[in-house]
Amino acid sequence: MVDAGIRVQALKKADHGAIYFGTEVFTDSHHSLAALLGASPGASVSVNIAHELIMKCFPQLLEHAAGRARMKEMLTTYDEDLKQPGNAGLFEKLSARAEETLQLRPVQDCRTKIEPPLTAAPFHSDPTP
Repeated sequence: MVDAGIRVQALKKADHGAIYFGTEVFTDSHHSLAALLGASPGASVSVNIAHELIMKCFPQLLEHAAGRARMKEMLTTYDEDLKQPGNAGLFEKLSARAEETLQLRPVQDCRTKIEPPLTAAPFHSDPTP
């Protein structure tokens, strides 16, 4: 491992020296111990990290239908490949639901409505008007 400021570069012998950046879950050979290596992982990667940890260390939880159903309940897109053309409708539905839940403006509104540029009042260094 080479310290690169606030980022981490992991070099893996098994991958012939490929360099990885960001946050990664490492496990021992028995998958009974896991460690998180990375620079300040936050909300943007926490779900992925939890999913990866379950897949690596607790795969038996997903061997039965009840475990897969529970995972699907938590991660709506579990076992779905949203990159497949046949899943475009599901992707649109889930994106719209996320935008509504997060109270975001739809993407198309951002492209069609252009706000005029902001203009600032002239700066005066004299405190008296």
